[in-house]
Amino acid sequence: MPWMSVQSSLERVLANYIAARSSPFRGGSAIHEAFDDATEELYRFDAVQRYPSLLVDYSVGKGKWALLPYISILDSRETTTPQRGFYCEFLFREDMSGVYLTLTQGTTEPGERLGRGVRREWLKRNAALVRAELPELAARFRLDDDIDLRATRSQGRAYGQSTIAYKLYERGAVPADEEIARDVELLVDAYEQFLEKKLRQTLVPRPAVAEEDAPFDRVAALEELIRAIDASGFIFEPWQIAAYVTALRTKPFVILAGVSGTGKSRLPALVARFTGGAYDLVPVRPDWTDSTEVLGHPNLDGRFQPGAVLRDVRRANEGADRFFTCILDEMNLARVEHYFAEFLSFIESRVPAAHGGFRSRALVGAALQQDDAPWADVYLSPNFGLVGTVNMDESSNAFSRKVLDRAFTIELSDVTLTAWLTRIGRNNGETQEERTAVWPVHAWYPRAIQLSDASFNTAELTRVVTVVNALQEVNGLLAQAQLQVGHRVCEEIAFFVTHAAEVQPSFRTASGESVDPLDLALSMKLLPRIAGGTNPVRRAILQILGWSVRGTPYREDRDALEPVERWTLEGRPGFLRGARFPRTAARLCLMWDRLTVDDVTSFWL
Repeated sequence: MPWMSVQSSLERVLANYIAARSSPFRGGSAIHEAFDDATEELYRFDAVQRYPSLLVDYSVGKGKWALLPYISILDSRETTTPQRGFYCEFLFREDMSGVYLTLTQGTTEPGERLGRGVRREWLKRNAALVRAELPELAARFRLDDDIDLRATRSQGRAYGQSTIAYKLYERGAVPADEEIARDVELLVDAYEQFLEKKLRQTLVPRPAVAEEDAPFDRVAALEELIRAIDASGFIFEPWQIAAYVTALRTKPFVILAGVSGTGKSRLPALVARFTGGAYDLVPVRPDWTDSTEVLGHPNLDGRFQPGAVLRDVRRANEGADRFFTCILDEMNLARVEHYFAEFLSFIESRVPAAHGGFRSRALVGAALQQDDAPWADVYLSPNFGLVGTVNMDESSNAFSRKVLDRAFTIELSDVTLTAWLTRIGRNNGETQEERTAVWPVHAWYPRAIQLSDASFNTAELTRVVTVVNALQEVNGLLAQAQLQVGHRVCEEIAFFVTHAAEVQPSFRTASGESVDPLDLALSMKLLPRIAGGTNPVRRAILQILGWSVRGTPYREDRDALEPVERWTLEGRPGFLRGARFPRTAARLCLMWDRLTVDDVTSFWL
């Protein structure tokens, strides 16, 4: 499709970026879509797929539009951010007269470490040394210091000093993808050759303290993440970000549900970007009927053709110092239990990994040809998470209980269309350089995956006992409809609440009201399993509604009138004020209301 080519995406940016820059910064714009399309198509280039540790990401600014937006191609073994190290990059001129394909080096970290004056000479010396090692680039790239970014600020001049090789694509004359692919192949192959020679050992001093040994302030890091996402122009409640991060830490499989346009695929992408991680968006197609598109299959020649998710898992294996998120977009366009059953089993069979976290066994095994052997060792590593999105207004396939039991389901349907008004005038007009706070991968490791393997202090143990007692109560109400939960769900809720307690200040609304993690966990893990219109389902919803509102079950239908009417008069919000578990109660009000009108209900309708 021409609108999904790298060429057309770059031309869209060149033609429309200046107009966008004159408007307030906001996420989800046509410019973001163009960058998303270019990123997705670059991942399809053979040269990018050849090196599993390569990651493609972009930036158009933070809070304000960047003067020099870019799309970076980084090897995670070398760097996890354009602020440091060596990488390839599509770097746009400030006047949008063209875009350069470059091999370059980060300027932010050297500037902080060396100072601007020393940085200039250090960058130029590095560029000269690398050019001498990669003369083959001269066939298609310029190897000098004369790159012209049409920059009006010092940041642009620093980019010029850091550039090693460059080639200009002018607006209106960006070549077809075939030529861009040839340029990318030459540049990426040279980049990988450079890394293999380990020249960076002499050019870039290694940090004195290993990243995984550095102290990590979990509360401060999450608050900075919330501020970064807010400044990027996307609107999420603090508790939504905190719940997503906590859920992904607890279980590497999260489902984001909601109506179209609420940021379900954008949230994991933003979290990955602002924590120094990486992500890939994999669109699910309705014709996925088995695991071939996920894990892979042999082609007609007998060669193994890896699936989209397996390729992402291998990238995570290769870049063990960076958390990788695979986003399965529109996950229920096909029946999830058909194409994803094997993957779910691998998630459940994880065991402790040698250096922390948990890993699975090999995903495809050893029954491959010799040339395909590298795929035989790919496994779910501790630095990999999977997020599925589903539009609740367009769902074509329901989730089975097997799938729901193995995921945290976070709903993002609460929309405040006037929230953008609070952002007017927030920024001072200065373009801010995007600064990524790199989270160590161990920040994503759960405490444990079984309660018997975890150690708790007295306060934590008390909290876990409270969770288990609450689940024991609600399980008795679910049992009449054969919907009760087992040990897996109980343990995952207990660990979610335990992990949430470590970042409790972030579980709040935009107005500062506290959000109970146990309330969220009950809504995420219990309510999605309730569906139907039978008398047992009706009684279960009624009784759990009473339990969530006042702590004891309702017995008669008329008992539900007061909370449901109050919830309706308040505008059918996502929480029921005054209830024991406000968000669980609000969702049950919605489900009960649907049941009384349509004689059938579910979490998803």
